[in-house]
Amino acid sequence: MSHSPAAVDATAPADRHDVVLSAKDIVVEYHAKGRRPVRAVDNVSLAVRRGETLGLVGESGCGKSSMGRALIQLPPPKSGEVRLGDTLLSGLSQKRLRPLRRRLQLIFQDPISSLNPRRTALDIVAEPLLLSGHPDPRGRALAALAEMGVDDQMARRRPHELSGGQCQRVSIARAVVQEPDVLICDEPVSALDVSVQAQVLNLLERMKAEYRLSMVFISHDLAVVNNISDRVAVMYLGRICEIAPSTDLYADPRHHYTSLLLSSVPRPGAPRVPVPRTGDIGPNTRAGVGCPFAPRCPAATALCRDETPPLVEAGPDRAVACHHPIGS
Repeated sequence: MSHSPAAVDATAPADRHDVVLSAKDIVVEYHAKGRRPVRAVDNVSLAVRRGETLGLVGESGCGKSSMGRALIQLPPPKSGEVRLGDTLLSGLSQKRLRPLRRRLQLIFQDPISSLNPRRTALDIVAEPLLLSGHPDPRGRALAALAEMGVDDQMARRRPHELSGGQCQRVSIARAVVQEPDVLICDEPVSALDVSVQAQVLNLLERMKAEYRLSMVFISHDLAVVNNISDRVAVMYLGRICEIAPSTDLYADPRHHYTSLLLSSVPRPGAPRVPVPRTGDIGPNTRAGVGCPFAPRCPAATALCRDETPPLVEAGPDRAVACHHPIGS
């Protein structure tokens, strides 16, 4: 029986000076009284390059939002390391993390509930500047809001007086006003209408170029991730199963889950392809035995059920965690 090759750090670029944010062996668990811990993120490693957008995609419950929050230490993961440039964030106290948070900002999924309902948009955006000692927090906040298309009149309204799209513009202004190095976008357009989604995505792209941002873009929407990402990491049940440049991954997926995921996306004029399914998610799927996708994989063998596949190089700038990758 053939065995998988040894795992390598296939998620990181060869030039580590190009890495602005990195994570190594991140584990996130959730605990409920009287129940076994649920491992939402299982030994995930990734690296974000300077100026790139890394998409993090997968179905609901795969752990992508938990991974995004672990990157920003809200809350800190159970184990693993997160580095912002050369600075190790893991293990730092909240007091020591506070000045570093300016460089690492998060845009939340729900644009309305993530804003303080008792404060105006102007106050919300000015608050981080006020805390950091900016000489003119309100003036800078007004300028940032104007860049997002929020005029002076709207800036003096509270979140419940704004639309979802306007609230998301305020959230983006709050995140970029301190000119961070990395922006974590956690499903930033999923709660918005399609037309508003396009406006917000264009705004994010413009802010990325203007502020020279790196972004981690978390979404379950494959089309959105394809349009905005330079590289894409696919998660399944807490693990990365494939990572590759966006164009390569969408044109030539190597992992069977990625292939099935892409085949589920409706395309105009294309016949609907039935998604093969060999089984359901079993009770031992998260127990760390075998490939987590094996119960649903059409190519699974006994090896897949017995041994967890490591994430290994599968070509230029891509990696896959599969004993029997597509095309091998």
